[in-house]
Parts: sequence; C-alpha cells; structure tokens
Amino acid sequence: QTPKCYKIMAALSPTKYATADWHTSNFVIQSSAERQRSVAHTIRQQSEVLRNDTENRTRWTQHTSNTSVQNRVGEIENWVKTLEKTLTDVEKEIGLLAECKDKAEQALRAKVVPIDVALQCLSLREQRLGIDMVRDEVEAELHKEVGVIEGIQNILSQRITEAFQQTCALQRCHQQLHSDLKDKYSALNIDTECIQMNNLSGTVSLHPDPTRIKKGIVNPEQWCSFSAHNTASAKDEIQNSTSLRELIYQTIKQTNSDLVAQWTATNYALRKRLHQIEQIKQELEWQLKNTETEIGEVEEEVQRLEQSLADKTAPMMVAHTRLESRTYRPNVELCRDKAQYGLVDEVMEISKTKRLLQDKLEVTVQTLGTLQRTLARIQQDHGIKANSLALDQECIRMREQNLSIEGSN
Repeated sequence: QTPKCYKIMAALSPTKYATADWHTSNFVIQSSAERQRSVAHTIRQQSEVLRNDTENRTRWTQHTSNTSVQNRVGEIENWVKTLEKTLTDVEKEIGLLAECKDKAEQALRAKVVPIDVALQCLSLREQRLGIDMVRDEVEAELHKEVGVIEGIQNILSQRITEAFQQTCALQRCHQQLHSDLKDKYSALNIDTECIQMNNLSGTVSLHPDPTRIKKGIVNPEQWCSFSAHNTASAKDEIQNSTSLRELIYQTIKQTNSDLVAQWTATNYALRKRLHQIEQIKQELEWQLKNTETEIGEVEEEVQRLEQSLADKTAPMMVAHTRLESRTYRPNVELCRDKAQYGLVDEVMEISKTKRLLQDKLEVTVQTLGTLQRTLARIQQDHGIKANSLALDQECIRMREQNLSIEGSN
C-alpha cells in the first residue's frame, strides 16, 4: 500500500503534459500572435485612412457651413438694406401724407367762415320789406354759394378720411417692416456670432438634439417671399399714398378755385343789385322831391281857390242886396229894366263862377289827396329801398371783411 503522504502529494502536484503538447502549445501561441498582429496592423492602416478621411470631410463640411452662413449673412444684409430703405421711404411718406392731411383739414376749417357769411347774408336779406322781398339773382347766387361750400366740405372730409385710412395702411406696413427688420437684425447677430465660432472658441458646447426641426420653421423661398411681400406691400401703399396726396392737393386747388369763382359771382350779383337799388332810390328821391314841391304848389293853389271863392261872396252879396232893394220900388217903377237884367246876369255869373271855382277846388283837393297818398307811397318805398340798400351794403361789408381774413390766412 502507498503511504498516505504520497497520496496527498500526488493530489497537490500540477498536471503533467507530454512534450508534443508543449511544442503544439508554443506553435499555437506564435501563430495566434502573428495573426493578431497582422489584423491589428490592418486595422491601424484602415483607422489611419478613416481618420484622414473623416478629418478632411469634417474640415470640408465645416468650411461649407462657414461659407453657407457667410452667404446667409450676405443675404440678410442685402434684405436689411432693402428693408431699411423701404422703412425710411414709408416714414417719409407718412410725414408727407400727414402734412397733406393737415392742409386738407386747414382748407376744411377755412370754409367755416365763408359758409357762415353766406348764411348770414341770406338771413340779413330776409329782413327786406314789402316788394323788395324778391327772389333775385343775389339770393340765387347765395344759395348756390352755400351749396358749393357744402359740396367742398363734403369732398374735403372724404379726402381727409381717405388720408387717415391711408395713414393707417402705411403704419401697418411700417410695423411689419419694423418687425421684419428687427428679426433680420437678430438673425444677423446670431449668424455673425456663428461665423466667428471655431473649434477653439470657449462658447461652443454639445447640445441635446440640435438638429431638431423647430415648430414654425420655413424654407428659404418662404423666408424670401415674406420680406419681398412686405417690401412690395409697402411700395404699393407708398404709391397709393403719393397718388392720394396728388389728388388731395388737386382737390384743394380746384375747390378753392370753385369757391373763388362763386364768391366773385355772388359779389358781382350783390354789387349789381346795389347799383339797381341805388338807382331806383335816387329816382324815388327825385320823385319825392318833385312830389313834395307839387304838393306845396297844389296846396297853395287850393288856398288861392278858396280865397277866390271867398272873394266872390262880397260881389254876390252886393248883387243880392241890389236885387232885393229894387224889389221894393213902388208901382210902375218896379220895372224889369236893363239894370234888373244886369243884376240878374251878375248873380248868375257869380253863381256860375263860384260853381266853377268849387268844382276846381274839389278836383284840386282830390288831386292834393292823390299826391299826398303818392308821396306816402313814395316815402314808404323809399324807406324799403333804403332798408334793402343798407342790408345789401352790410352783406358786402361782411364779405369784404371775410375776404381780407381769408387772404391773411
């Protein structure tokens, strides 16, 4: 039996290999090492090629990106110049349109006094009296003048409203251009910073999902068309505003010309009417003077007739007394002699004379009454004409005063 100690030593001793196994193991290790070195060499060669290729591609890609960003900055700068010029043009047009609108409002305010004067003239002429309350040429021209001024006020108000609406349109364009330009400035600053970045910049870092498509992103065509639309809209509104300004200035000029023409026509009618009234007033004054003179002479004639009629009383009394006395002749002396016939003829002649004088006195008194009524009518009509003359002179005075005010404005 094997001693117990040998058994323990056998269990603890390593496995024993054959010599062939030893040689085989060495060969396998050498072959494996050579094969792994060959694979590693191939990988190193491929890695070097890959590194060079990726480096070149990375540099080229970065160069392409830099060029794209630089081109983008150039595009933005071009649009910034275009938008700035368009914005300046819009601001200039807003100022010009505001000035034009102010002039239209001034022209509208300037029409308040002329229409008030025309209405006051119509109101004054309503105070004419009697037969002078006629629908004459002056009244027609005044009504026409009121209509012309009201028409001018309407069209100027319309032009002012159009100018206000056009100003709002320009301000909307201004706001759109300003907003677009503000965004362009921001984009320009961002892309300028991007151009300045390089691999050694301290501001660069990795970001989660930088290639994500952000909501609201647009393509270059949409980006370009947006600014092009804003610019085109602004230019259209500038053109519309320019046309409106020309129309407003033309309207102001035409309405002023129309008002001056109607103002002149009304003044001409007023002066013509004044000349007519002055002529008829002078004629009435001449008639009044002559009528008063004639009344005085007729009154004197009435007095002379009355005196003449009174003068016939004494001769009649003498003749009557003679006839009565001769009726008392006695007997045959009561003769119808020549003296008797003479006295009778005298009485009859004096009676006839008195009747003629009385008839003439009545006619003269009647004529005097007619003359006095005519005089009263002349005086009344003269007063009417004087009133009309004063009213129309007041109209002329107001209009001339207003004309000086308009000229000073």
